[in-house]
Amino acid sequence: MSAVDFHGYDASAGYTYGFCPEMAPDWLDLSAMLAGAAPARRDGQAPFRYLELGCGQGMGLCLLAAANPQGQFVGVDFLPDHVAHARAVARAAGLTNIQFSDGDFVALAQQWPVDFGRFDYVSLHGVYSWITPPVRTALVRCLGQATASGGLVYIGYNAQPGWLGSMPFRHISRLLKEESNQPSEAVMQASIGLFDRLAAGGANSFRILPGLKSRLAAVKRQASNYLIHEYLHAGWHPLWHSEVAKEVAGEGLTFVGTASLAETLLPGALPPLLRATVEEQVSSVLRIDVQDLVINQSFRRDVFRPSSLWPTPAGDVVLEGKKIYLLKPVEGDSLTIATSFSEIILQAPAYAEIVSALDAGGRSIGELLALPAMRKQGRSNALQIMALLLHARIVGVGRSAPAPIRAVQGLNRFIAEEASRGRRYDHLAAASLGSAVVATADDLRLLDAWLAAKGRIDAKSLAATCADKPMGDQGAPADGQTAITPDRAAAFLNQTLPRWRKLGAVAQGQA
Repeated sequence: MSAVDFHGYDASAGYTYGFCPEMAPDWLDLSAMLAGAAPARRDGQAPFRYLELGCGQGMGLCLLAAANPQGQFVGVDFLPDHVAHARAVARAAGLTNIQFSDGDFVALAQQWPVDFGRFDYVSLHGVYSWITPPVRTALVRCLGQATASGGLVYIGYNAQPGWLGSMPFRHISRLLKEESNQPSEAVMQASIGLFDRLAAGGANSFRILPGLKSRLAAVKRQASNYLIHEYLHAGWHPLWHSEVAKEVAGEGLTFVGTASLAETLLPGALPPLLRATVEEQVSSVLRIDVQDLVINQSFRRDVFRPSSLWPTPAGDVVLEGKKIYLLKPVEGDSLTIATSFSEIILQAPAYAEIVSALDAGGRSIGELLALPAMRKQGRSNALQIMALLLHARIVGVGRSAPAPIRAVQGLNRFIAEEASRGRRYDHLAAASLGSAVVATADDLRLLDAWLAAKGRIDAKSLAATCADKPMGDQGAPADGQTAITPDRAAAFLNQTLPRWRKLGAVAQGQA
């Protein structure tokens, strides 16, 4: 078994550095409470243990560890390059509450490490639908051994039926790899070229499977290392919710709800006939699979927990104590929010009072529910509006009291420096959120220059400093980097930095 093809997993390229806010502890707790279940922690400031299986480059876990110093984090991945990168980031940032381990799920399932113990949160993103059935069986056994009583398990996975239109592309790509013996990156380019010719020639599959054309268009916009991990594994197999629920039930895990908060509006947000069809199904797994058929679900973020000891719901007091923060400004008289089931248009009266209240700083859900317009909406509708704003990344859920920011400062300084050299990092740790905030390539360059000047710099000088500093490793612009104008630097100083300070991504007096 080669290192490039480990248990059928194509390991020829490293994965991306992405971050999923749905994996943050506070987000998972909120997901459970919105489903009427108990969070893993009733006290958001309490210590906890967090495990990510298949942590990839480890960037997401480092962001969480920096923003949650009261937590202890463990990341496991079988790719040595991933683990080496993760350890290097943690070391450079001075993180002391995180460790990374080389780990093969099959070996871990046979003998779970005593020093790992059990965790309040266990997460895995993408990997569940990318591995072969025997490895998935071992992974499920690891979940059973790793999850503490009352803990929460997050599983993000490619779901059916949304991937049906991609099956031909995936099949041919994998077959090209097996038959051509070319490097994986060359295989992906060859596959794209082949399907371009098929589309141009009017192949019937593009008529019968409309999703094939849109998937091909999406593939052309994605990085090759992502495509390799998405399409070239021998075990690639999008799954129905019922299949995942049945597999993890063997280890005593029961479905709690979804971390895709917009989907908490379902089936109520569906047209009446479709809603009734979903609701009349005889079991929860059948209802969810039929609902996914209705919306053409392509990715699920399911939350499970051990069923041996089902904690009592936390109650309204704990839910209403969760704090919400504004992540970005809102302009215009309406918001169009894309969800997995439709575009939802919110008119300003539905959300403007929330945005206005949050503009001054974080507010608890209870405080937001008490706003006059929210009382008029009613509790259920007000919570749905908050769920949509969270889904759209307009607001974020976070800690009731900000964490110490020292670890965040160290990591974010490292991120800014590396991004300026062309590394494709795109988030900063945020102590108030206990999570991370999106940062563009240009904003990270500006942050790096601002930190180097210890904050004592005006917009014109900041723009000039960025212009003088080579972009990327070879002096060429990295992805997303553009020439920085004084106006762009002024927007960073006057808008972006103050917002990051409120979120705890930059300390109030940091320079």
